[in-house]
Amino acid sequence: MKKLLRQLTKITDLTILFAAIFVFLAYITPEGIPESSINNLRTNAQTIASSLSSAETQSATANTRLQESNSISSDLRSSISELEGAIINLEAQVNLIDPATDQTSIDELGAEINQLNAEINALNTGLTNNESEIDIARRALETANDNVQSLRGNLRTAEQEVADIEAELESSRAISWIQPVRQNTDKLINAAGFDGFIAGFAALIFCLVVKRRRDWFNRMFGFYFK
Repeated sequence: MKKLLRQLTKITDLTILFAAIFVFLAYITPEGIPESSINNLRTNAQTIASSLSSAETQSATANTRLQESNSISSDLRSSISELEGAIINLEAQVNLIDPATDQTSIDELGAEINQLNAEINALNTGLTNNESEIDIARRALETANDNVQSLRGNLRTAEQEVADIEAELESSRAISWIQPVRQNTDKLINAAGFDGFIAGFAALIFCLVVKRRRDWFNRMFGFYFK
């Protein structure tokens, strides 16, 4: 049993010694770049790229809508122009007819002219409404294009940040496998406070010294408390 306890004591001593060495190495070597920072930058760049893709789709949709509205307005203007031409021709025919001999034809032509004028009015109303749609589509396109330009700038910045931190990571002299020791020690310090960490670490070293110099401590404290 005593032999087992001595073996456990040696293992404990070695554990404390190696822990002290690893902590010392972790803090005398350069601090590495946390993997979470790199992942956050990459995730941010991917998010911006996804938003940019959506914005470009919205811009293309707004542009298509604007072109369709312009095409509708062009067709409406063309139709109005044709009807106005037809009215001119009908009015010319009316002027050629003698009201005294053929009033019926004049009335019929007048009715056709009135019908064409009604159609022109309807087309003008549609044209006015479509012009409003064109204004809305134009503003939507401008907003989408501005958003695309802004996101492209953000994406360039995010990609540059990723490139910079990757270059810094490649040139860093930090020892990657010892960084978890530093990170875990920092967490312990944050949880217990720096003073508490120093006190705990000092207590471990004190225990190690006491175990190694047990006879000396017995003599000294035995003499003091006689």
